[in-house]
Amino acid sequence: MSQAFTHDTNLFRSPSGTPSESDLRSVTGLAAELSQPMGRQRLHASAAVAAHRFRDFDSLDHVASSAHAGIDWSTVERLSGTLRYAYNRSLADYGTAGAPRITTRNLESAQLAEFTARYGITARTALRAGLEHRRVDYSAQAFRDREYRQDVVALGIEHGVERALRLGVGVRHTDGRRPRFTEVSPGVFRADDSTRRDVDLTAEWTPTGRSTFNGRISHSREDHSAPELADFSGITGSLGWDYALTGKIRMRAQFDRDTGAETRFADFTGGAPDYTLDSSRVTNTAQLGLRYAPTAKIEVQTGYRHSTGKLSNTSGESGRDTTRAVNLGIHYAISRSFDIGCQWQHERRTSDTSLSSPYRATVTTCLARLALR
Repeated sequence: MSQAFTHDTNLFRSPSGTPSESDLRSVTGLAAELSQPMGRQRLHASAAVAAHRFRDFDSLDHVASSAHAGIDWSTVERLSGTLRYAYNRSLADYGTAGAPRITTRNLESAQLAEFTARYGITARTALRAGLEHRRVDYSAQAFRDREYRQDVVALGIEHGVERALRLGVGVRHTDGRRPRFTEVSPGVFRADDSTRRDVDLTAEWTPTGRSTFNGRISHSREDHSAPELADFSGITGSLGWDYALTGKIRMRAQFDRDTGAETRFADFTGGAPDYTLDSSRVTNTAQLGLRYAPTAKIEVQTGYRHSTGKLSNTSGESGRDTTRAVNLGIHYAISRSFDIGCQWQHERRTSDTSLSSPYRATVTTCLARLALR
């Protein structure tokens, strides 16, 4: 059970130089978790609901929800894997580049169903396979052209060069569809069908007990049936570094280059994302986060995010926008069952094109949470 209050200085991400609306939001939540071993398998599940109530813009009031359920399975021999489902329903981001500007309630529903399997050929080498189904829907009519579905098939092989280093190579095929991309006549829509093909090189390296690197570099090609959307061919990937500077200070550095849909579902577990990206553009994002625990009950967090997106349309207009965000938070565990915390974040976007609007926003949240064990 939790209660939070959030103040947003630019609720609808109004462009710089225009009037902006601020508001105070009350969020009352209830969550439950389960983790249960069953022989060689482990079942894990979580669910949460939260009532969002706005002080001034009560037309945005809504109930957000999320769920995650899965099982980690293995057989007596060399076969193992995961089966999971994740869902999140929350207020969509009003600052998404290229999206229509609205001030009405717009709920985004995202779903992911995933199956993975791993077969150990030897103690160091394994085959991997995966299937995914993704779906995103919106409640606002103005966003129906942005709804999409994706089906992903992945195959690969990984090999442990030594205990500290594991390398992999694989291929992915993604079929996508935006069923209501263009309304050609009342109630009749033309869809955008897309195909994406990736060749992935992956690595995970743990040189010491305090440091871990993981990365992926891919050659990606994405083609669309709708001429309004630009095709893409190039390099995508990610690189992450976890490092324990001391016993009390940990650092996480992350760099991602990908399309919005891939970034949206990279680590989707049913929770709302830190930021939402347009599924039709490529964005480079660098993040750095620090966690400092001066005592067993207190933790201080700070971070910085820098995202640069490249935008274009079939009319020949193109450009870039850059979003910078800095955050600072503190968390205090008063007891095993009760904790409190506050977080502050300032976000700023600049743009050199009319395809994206610059804005500034500051969001402050304070929360109290009670856990029944």
